[in-house]
Amino acid sequence: MTMLGDEVCAMCQHFKMKEYPEHARVGLGRCMGYDRTNAQLINPFVPWKTKACVRYARPANKAERVAWVEARSKKEQNNNEVQPETKG
Repeated sequence: MTMLGDEVCAMCQHFKMKEYPEHARVGLGRCMGYDRTNAQLINPFVPWKTKACVRYARPANKAERVAWVEARSKKEQNNNEVQPETKG
């Protein structure tokens, strides 16, 4: 992986996207690391590249996560390159 390493939410086993496809399409996933604790998140849907928190746990399917993060990074980079210039 070229840019973010293991220090992002998408690389945590508590970060779930498959169950929430409408959020996943815009790069969000649900942090389940605070479920059933006294410290609930106000908004459990966070961007995939948010810096990992203290509840970070390595995923069992790391290769799949790495592939997804790389694909998402490329997609976002390509979207940024295609943006039209502002004239005025």
